[in-house]
Formats: sequence, C-alpha cells, structure tokens
Amino acid sequence: MKENEGRKLQVRQSNLELLRIVAMVMIIMHHFFFFNKFPLYAQPLSRKRLLIQTFLATEGRVGVDLFFAISIWFLCKPHRQITLHSAAKRSWILERTLLFWSLVLGVACIIFRLTPINTAFILEMFLPLLTNHWWYATVYVIILLMLPMLVKVLGALTQREHFILACIIFFIGPIMGDIPGLNNLMINDDLLEMLCLLVLVCYLRWYHEQLPSIGIGLACLAFGYLVVGVQEATADTVFSQNPSVFIFPKMMNLGILVQAFGWFVLFSHIHFQSRIINWIASHVFAIYLITEFVPIRDWIWKSVFDYGPYYQSRIMAVIYPIAVVLFLCVVCILLDVIKSAIFKLTVDRHKGRWFEIVWSWAAKKLAKNNQTAKTGDEML
Repeated sequence: MKENEGRKLQVRQSNLELLRIVAMVMIIMHHFFFFNKFPLYAQPLSRKRLLIQTFLATEGRVGVDLFFAISIWFLCKPHRQITLHSAAKRSWILERTLLFWSLVLGVACIIFRLTPINTAFILEMFLPLLTNHWWYATVYVIILLMLPMLVKVLGALTQREHFILACIIFFIGPIMGDIPGLNNLMINDDLLEMLCLLVLVCYLRWYHEQLPSIGIGLACLAFGYLVVGVQEATADTVFSQNPSVFIFPKMMNLGILVQAFGWFVLFSHIHFQSRIINWIASHVFAIYLITEFVPIRDWIWKSVFDYGPYYQSRIMAVIYPIAVVLFLCVVCILLDVIKSAIFKLTVDRHKGRWFEIVWSWAAKKLAKNNQTAKTGDEML
C-alpha cells in the first residue's frame, strides 16, 4: 500500500450512514430480547418464536458487525496513512463523550435510586473506558490505538497472502465456530472477533472496493437468514442445557457474518446524499451508550418495557418491540442533541486543544529521554 501524502476532503456516504442507523436499530432490538424480563428462549418452540428469534432477536450481532465494519471502511481507505496521533485524538474525543454520559447517567441513577452507591459504580462513572462499562467502546478504542500498526502489517502482505489470512479467519471463526462441541474452542473473545473482522474488512476495502452485485447481496441475506433459522430451530435440542448459545450467537457466526456482508453489499449500491441521514447517523452512538448503561438498561428492559404481556398476541408480539426500539432511538437522539449543544458551548469551542497540548508535552518528553539515552550510549 502507498501512503497518501495529502488529506482529501471527506464526504460522508449517506448510504453507509443510513446502514449505520439500521445497524444501531438492530443492536437495540437485540438488547430488547436479550435483557428483557421476559425470557423468549424459555418459551415453547413455535413458528412465532422461531421467526422472532431469526429476524429480530439475533439481528443485534449483525448490527455490531455492520457498525464496526462501517467505521473501519471509512478509516482504512486505500493509500491512506493512519497515524498514531490521529488515532489517539479520535480516542480522546470519544472518551469525552463516554465520560459525559457516564457522569450524567450515573448521577441520574443515584438520584432516582436505580443502583446502589458503591466503589465499583463510582469507578465506572469516572473511568468508563478503563472499567469496560461499554464493552464495544473499550474494544473499539483498543483497536483504534493499534490500527496504525495493524494497517502497516496488513499492508506489508501481498494480496494473495491477505486473502489466505482472511480465508483462515473465516474458516476458524464462522465455520468451525458453528460446529457443536467446537464453538467454545474457536474465536469467542470480543476483541479477537473485532480484530478478525478488521482483517476481512480491510481485504474488501483494499482489493475489492467494487463489491458484488445486488443479486449476490440478496443471496447472502437469504443464506444468512437460513443458517440462523436452522440454528434457532435446532438450539433447543442440540443445546438443550443452554439454548441461548445459538439464540444469541457470536458476531463471527457464519449466518451472522454472511447477513452482514449481504446488507453491506445492498447498501453499497444505493447512492445518494442526505444531510438529514448524515445528521441522524452522527447521533446514533448515543443510543447505545444511554440504553446500555447498566442501571438504565435494567430499568428499561426489566421494569418499563416488559415483553411478557405482548408475546401472546400475534400482531403485538412483532409491533411492540419495533415500536419500543424506535421510540427509544428517537428519545436518545434528542438527548444527544442536547449534549452536542452543551459541547458546542464548552469543550468543542477549541475541539482537541487539550489533546494537542498533552500530545506535544508527551512528544517533547519522549524526544528528550531518547536524546539522553542516545548521549549515554555515545559516552559508553
């Protein structure tokens, strides 16, 4: 890969921003079923339960794959240099948002007595990234800081070597991971799964930017849903002791990964520009942060939006979760608009200024130490 010597004006691709919104809706839909007071997977197997599991409950894993893939797709452009400075600055700016929501939501939970006050909770409030309060944010920042080195390593491979590596990952993760008895031996760590997904996305981005046709995308979706549907239908018998193994599969599951690829292909063929879509997409991460703050999450899914009374209804069993998720998305976006207004009047007046001060100080300190060490070596 060649390094780009100049920065070009970045234009947001509204088709992928729309897919980012859809991905977040999928994630919150998965949380609706996974954390709900009503245990869906404990209900007798029926056509209704199977359809809900296949097309609603498991879509969150597809959403996580898509959300991460879109971020990497934009970051790892061909011939673009990713520096440690830019990666660290992105992490710094993200940490400000995490800290804001952690403190605001934490104080709200204390005021409304949604959680007991203890040392662990206070630490999570002030150190959300280090305490892994939001697992996706923590994993994303780790990968972001590693990205300059990872891109150089992958860029040093030939296209054939990168392809072989991608095939190995695809075989070990999605395929062998779906074989009963081997699923616990394969890729099952969030960070490792994301790193594997990074390898796959970079290969597509660098060597196959022109993705397959819409027909291939539809075929991938059909195959992906078929695989997940079969897994959900057989989970009660194959995994009778723990049917949630496949009811809520991992991100590197074959059906999940193929579905994500299918959605990505379909949206890549939609070309349009929309300021409204771009604006909404810039606020969707707050939906995850707010609804996944543990005390808030428990309150939402176990106290406010209990699925139990609606599951027996053929129509409401589908309409209720969709309505609830869309309602929460709108509310969280509006809350994030308020946050953005606060930031605009405060920390964003000189966005990244404190980071540049800290970075310059650290760079000078490191250079001084290196110079001292070099002088010592010369004296020896």
